[in-house]
Amino acid sequence: MSTTSRTSPLAVGTALAVAVRAVAAAALAAVVTFALDHSAPARFGLIVLGGYLLLQAVVLVLCSSGLAWTRAGRGLVLLRAAVSLAGGVVALTGIDSGISLLRPLEALVFLLLGALEIVGGLRRGERADLSGDAVVVGGLQVLVGIVLIVLNPDPLFATGVLSAWGAIVAVYLGISAANIRRRSARG
Repeated sequence: MSTTSRTSPLAVGTALAVAVRAVAAAALAAVVTFALDHSAPARFGLIVLGGYLLLQAVVLVLCSSGLAWTRAGRGLVLLRAAVSLAGGVVALTGIDSGISLLRPLEALVFLLLGALEIVGGLRRGERADLSGDAVVVGGLQVLVGIVLIVLNPDPLFATGVLSAWGAIVAVYLGISAANIRRRSARG
């Protein structure tokens, strides 16, 4: 006699939302890593940053119900989407501004997004299975913002930090999505 456990639709939606975020971060890391032309690193960095932020805004809007249970939690997810959208638009409209826009914009957007994600993760009553992810990913975003403010002003460095963050977050969220799915199938 075999026993089958059914995965709840809520858990599937949550795992899918986290997996989609992981794929977006992996795409960011892959684009930077495998780009052939790094001759204009600040311009390239702004294009990649802008593209990622726009993609993230779409992902956050489409996945908001899988990432938060409460109205306030979904509001924070949508606020992160709005910050991402605004940052993406600024990055893409200012692609010729160079490092004078790349570093401060990347730092500001990552500080804001990280702080909002940490707040969402620490909110009582929100998704306990996602709160640790939110604090870790938000903390990494804040760390990127601080690193960009404190360290090297080189545009290649700023783009590389963005890629490294994307790779780390992609792996972290990919593992998290698999764990959420596995826990829900057992429980």
